[in-house]
Amino acid sequence: MPGKKIADYAKEIKTLNGDPHYIALGFAIGVFVALTPTVPFHTVLAVALAFLLRGSKPAALISVWISNPFTVVFLYLASYKAGYLFFNDTDSAMQSKVNLIENLESNMGFSHKIRYLGEFIVNKMDVFLIMNLGGLILGLPVGIVAYFIVKGSFVRLRKKQTEQKV
Repeated sequence: MPGKKIADYAKEIKTLNGDPHYIALGFAIGVFVALTPTVPFHTVLAVALAFLLRGSKPAALISVWISNPFTVVFLYLASYKAGYLFFNDTDSAMQSKVNLIENLESNMGFSHKIRYLGEFIVNKMDVFLIMNLGGLILGLPVGIVAYFIVKGSFVRLRKKQTEQKV
């Protein structure tokens, strides 16, 4: 049923209200945040950035789900690889990332995840910085591309809706 889920996702996006720039900005913010290794805080970060940058908060909420239990491992690995291009890293640092992903994706409670993430940041600051740099390197261009794709789509959608009313 993945096709039905994608169709439902697309239908939900089409129902967003606001001008194309507003929606596209919110969507781009969500995509950007989704590509950063900040899993426990994705929703909060996406909504906060959408609020600060005056983008659509619902669009940010929808698009941040690009990072989900099925994609997060690949996104974290991509963040690591992108960050690794700028900093040398070790195999032990890679194992630390694997442990982080496994713990954040586990069934442990949210408060335990926050505590684990805090300990990871304190004890593995170099790894944390490399992953975040990699997330920024990936998130910025992908977010910009998402902005233009979504804006163009909504300009066409609004034009079509206007033509149908006439």
